Amino acid sequence: MENSAKDTILIGDQVTLKFRSNILKGEKFVFPDMKNPVTEGVELISQPITDTISVDGNSVNLESRVVVTSFDSGSYKLPSFTAYKFKIDGTVDTLNFEGGELEVTTIQIDTSSFQPFEVKDQMNYPFTIKEVMPWVGIILFVMLLLLLITRTVKKIRERKNLFGKGAELEPPHIIALKKLESLREQKLWQKNQKEFFTNVTDILREYLEFRFEMQAMEKTSNEILSELSVLNLDKEVLKQLSELFRIADFVKFAKHSAETEECEHAVPMAVRFINSVYVRQIEEEKEAEEKENKPKGGV
Repeated sequence: MENSAKDTILIGDQVTLKFRSNILKGEKFVFPDMKNPVTEGVELISQPITDTISVDGNSVNLESRVVVTSFDSGSYKLPSFTAYKFKIDGTVDTLNFEGGELEVTTIQIDTSSFQPFEVKDQMNYPFTIKEVMPWVGIILFVMLLLLLITRTVKKIRERKNLFGKGAELEPPHIIALKKLESLREQKLWQKNQKEFFTNVTDILREYLEFRFEMQAMEKTSNEILSELSVLNLDKEVLKQLSELFRIADFVKFAKHSAETEECEHAVPMAVRFINSVYVRQIEEEKEAEEKENKPKGGV
């Protein structure tokens, strides 16, 4: 039995856990479906898949694979995974595979390696065209103005940096999860519940605008929930999101004072919703890819 899982991954990346086993011809190997999440902070992307690696005489070597991911940085001790071997004599052996440890990290920016470049000398052209310079200047100015307007509109729509390429934008779920983690560490609800719940719901609204292209910032909580109800999302997670919006609206508009437990559960509820949407997105992309790659005219 072997676990070749990757020890360290970047937050939001996927890693495949691999387990080796050996059975005899005529025996049956079963790796049952696993619960999700695998453990707190580690999400299951795909259920176990077992393939035959090699056959050596009467011995069959198998490899089982499980894909997981995590959206919270830290160290995780994965639980052991159980499979069953149904032997020819009718008995059943229980096989336990150690999950090992998984380290989830965030991107660290190295500012120590920055090196400034020398200022280049001014370029001098060997000829001048004074007669046409005013017209060239006007044309260039108009072109630059049109380019700036076009670029500004495009960047605003894409919510990108207006100046230069800059760093690539992180996926919407990563941006939202980092904001929620920062908000959780501040423990703002202990000082100002209204500001805390406003920040939580605004982060969710921004995520929904990116993910589903809905005008969430201008909609009421009920309008948002109504639009989400027609999507193929987890009903229990939607129910928790509805409860979160209800508490937030009471605090923001009815001067309601939320219970300590309600405040402490606000960010985890938001994180659970975002993770659920992302996992569903991966499943839909996988189904679409399988459908696209499926041979046409097959039996």
